[in-house]
Amino acid sequence: MERVVLHIDLDYFYAQIEEIHDQSIQNKSIVICQYSGRTEDSGAVATTNYIARKYGVKSGISIKQAKQLLSGKASVFIAANHELYESISNLIMNIIRKYSSKFEQLSIDEACIDITSIIDGNYEYAKDIAIKIKNEIKQEENLICSVGIGPNKLIAKMAADSNKPNGLTILPPSKVKPFLFPQNVKSLYGVGPKTHFKLKTLKIETIEQLAKCNLDVLIKHFGHKFAIYLHLSSSGVDDEPVREKPVDQIGRIFTLKEDTKDFTIIKQTIETLSKDVYLQLQEQNLTFKSVGITAILEDMNTCQRTKTFEISHNSLDIIINTSQKLFLSFLNQESKKIRRVGIKVFHFSKNTGQTKLFDFN
Repeated sequence: MERVVLHIDLDYFYAQIEEIHDQSIQNKSIVICQYSGRTEDSGAVATTNYIARKYGVKSGISIKQAKQLLSGKASVFIAANHELYESISNLIMNIIRKYSSKFEQLSIDEACIDITSIIDGNYEYAKDIAIKIKNEIKQEENLICSVGIGPNKLIAKMAADSNKPNGLTILPPSKVKPFLFPQNVKSLYGVGPKTHFKLKTLKIETIEQLAKCNLDVLIKHFGHKFAIYLHLSSSGVDDEPVREKPVDQIGRIFTLKEDTKDFTIIKQTIETLSKDVYLQLQEQNLTFKSVGITAILEDMNTCQRTKTFEISHNSLDIIINTSQKLFLSFLNQESKKIRRVGIKVFHFSKNTGQTKLFDFN
């Protein structure tokens, strides 16, 4: 059976989060910065929205250069809030992984799922799943994403990249080569500036020319392993499976109906989130040593607290009680209201033995 893979890419993720939480910066160039702290403008651009990209501002350039490119333009420069971005990413990844047991997180803002066994080769059904994912992410977090659907990870990713932002591109096997072949070879995933330059010296400009190039020629110039990759990928072939990487934490986060410091409201949310986290622990047969909380405040600042135990645990009560104590302590020290509540567990071990007293009865 032909595989069917969905690639989900959260469009201009960091900048989009900042945009939806501060509507006054919409329609401006948004530049997310990683400040070094040496001077006011020292550091690099982490990412931008699409408006800023039109002026040549992109990730990796200096903040000083970005300000020069945007001189006289309506723009905002914002320090990266990685805790906030990671907490929202975790929530979205939990949404995506519900749609297939074969899930792989590729980065903070990208993931893919293999839905072959679910749709039985029906790309219309695949489209329905993609729309459900897009709608749920929009409903839960008010964020847009681009989705690509194809017979493997490579084509699904390239499909998603080809139609952004907020796109949905479907490439069944019959459309793969018509999609790939006309494109410049630099569009092929894995072809960087150095490889592109070398391919140009071989008079290879398009992906079709690369696909038709003699494999021995490619091996001579790129070595066996990378030559094989270029040869196969240029024809849309990619056998790499979708596989979940070992998790380093399990967490849930929830936006409260209104900002609050009322612990009775927060306590109910803690219990609900803790049960979700505990179920995931049970499914993966894991024990934990650390419990953490995340509090995103009314001003969007993110605060975290953790407690680490000497031995591993596998107890819902410990998750709930520890989280409640951490939040109570935090509320006593913080004057601002809380907007979002998060729970996580980490420092995992495989559950290989009995972990509850009643197991020994």
